[in-house]
Amino acid sequence: MKTWQANAKGALAALALMTAAPAAMAQDAGAVPGDRLVVPLPDVSTLSEEEARDLTRQVAEANVISDNCPAWEATDGEWQLLNGTSDALTARLGLDPLAYDREFFRPAYNLLDESGACETHGPQVASLVERLVAMGGDTRPAAELAEEAAAEGAATDAAADPAAEADAPDAAEPEAPAE
Repeated sequence: MKTWQANAKGALAALALMTAAPAAMAQDAGAVPGDRLVVPLPDVSTLSEEEARDLTRQVAEANVISDNCPAWEATDGEWQLLNGTSDALTARLGLDPLAYDREFFRPAYNLLDESGACETHGPQVASLVERLVAMGGDTRPAAELAEEAAAEGAATDAAADPAAEADAPDAAEPEAPAE
């Protein structure tokens, strides 16, 4: 095999991987690899710069407290909500990982140096989670919420159209076989 043929085959293989990868790596609720928990995140796009920075600080502190104080440990859904919101805020503020670590995460770890940090800051974790839920986030899996919404929508549709029930064949009366 000549060098150009090997290069051409390699380029074709790379192209095939690049076109297949986006669908395989999709992270929405319907295409989550393995058992990864995905929860809805709050909309942080409308926050002012100051509000986004303040919320980022609070989320970083909640992450540190919930990871280091057993009495205030976050559930899987709460953890995903906090960390997903942190990612969204980091993107909203245009921070790279080093800037986020320097400006928010390291100072949050300094809380642990305070005497009674867990007892003082622990209760704030639950109230922050409630605030993030009020902003449109949730601690329940997105797939579970989508299933609930679909079931509620079907029930609403059936309740809104009583004629459809009247026209539906009665399950108690089997249809006569066609002759």
